[in-house]
Amino acid sequence: MNKHQSKKSLLPHWDGAVYSKYAAFSYEMVTRLSGWKAKLSKHALDSLEPCKTLDVGCGTGYLMNIANRKGFNITGIDPSQGMLKKAQEKYHFHSQQLVLSTANEMPFDDGEFDLIIASGSLVHVPNIDEAVVEIMRVLKTGGHLRIIDHAIPVEKNIFTPLVFFFSQASGDILHDYEGYFSKGCSMISTKTIGRAGYMQMFDFVKND
Repeated sequence: MNKHQSKKSLLPHWDGAVYSKYAAFSYEMVTRLSGWKAKLSKHALDSLEPCKTLDVGCGTGYLMNIANRKGFNITGIDPSQGMLKKAQEKYHFHSQQLVLSTANEMPFDDGEFDLIIASGSLVHVPNIDEAVVEIMRVLKTGGHLRIIDHAIPVEKNIFTPLVFFFSQASGDILHDYEGYFSKGCSMISTKTIGRAGYMQMFDFVKND
């Protein structure tokens, strides 16, 4: 049994079917109004050079579009057909750039990507052990993994309880990313970037 723990929310996590049916049409607006997009724009590609990149849980393609314009060779996966449809309609990606897939079983070769980014997606993956194995499989040795997501706050303020209720309502599962990825990766940095301590960024390098 894995010694690392994940803190589940009171409500069920939102899977791809839920996003397709209920959230895809409003996702763009919600992420903009909540400040999520602004944080991604500022931090997601900070200090990263263009390379072959996988966006795990690409949603409606906002981060992919930024990466595309900066010269990254970007591919995105998402388990929600509705989200991928919105991404195609809004940003007109090539068909091979958008792949219907979960993080637990990806249709890519071993070591195919130099960089993997997962932003706001792994909190919706209950069987995180499988996702860790797959992410490590498709990331090349020496490759960079960046996770931007909700995690248990280490820096709190007066708004932390409010974000806690938002996180609960969203069905977030707060994973111990350092613990889960420690077997195959070295964590090189972590920092809090917003949402009253919940939104954090973790950077890893895959070991030999």
